[in-house]
Amino acid sequence: MINFSLGTRASNPGDAESAKKVYAYAQARETLNIMQLAKHIQQHGSPYTRDIIVGVLTKTVDCIREELLNGNKVQLGEMGAFYVTISSKGVDNALEFDQNSHIKSVNVRWERGREFKDLLSDATFHYVTTREQQIAARKAEKAALNEELGVSSSDDSGSDTPGSLDE
Repeated sequence: MINFSLGTRASNPGDAESAKKVYAYAQARETLNIMQLAKHIQQHGSPYTRDIIVGVLTKTVDCIREELLNGNKVQLGEMGAFYVTISSKGVDNALEFDQNSHIKSVNVRWERGREFKDLLSDATFHYVTTREQQIAARKAEKAALNEELGVSSSDDSGSDTPGSLDE
């Protein structure tokens, strides 16, 4: 299930004065690290132990990075392909171009494979409040509880007040 919240932004991103519209924004529930992903893979019937899966995933990352730096595109079956793009400053003619001063960044891009092209048909959605709304609600709840306990919550410096309910 994909969590989403709603937010307002300009309908034409290049024009800040354009009409504002409400759009959906995906909200990640959590970020899985490599150990958690390896455990998940293992739970899907893998004959390999979690430490072997972690090793393979770690080596895969190392090798993909190496191949991208060698100028190659890396195709991972139905997952898709990874490749690099570069961002550079423009010059008036090719003779003025100096790679050391004009290339600004190297970026990694992902080209979706077949398994990732149509996620919408398999997706289900769940509305959640924005992170800002969640933080505001927690602060209001904290203030109400502190008031109920008769504890002063006037200190907004972020320091722990003895007896107050802090996050």
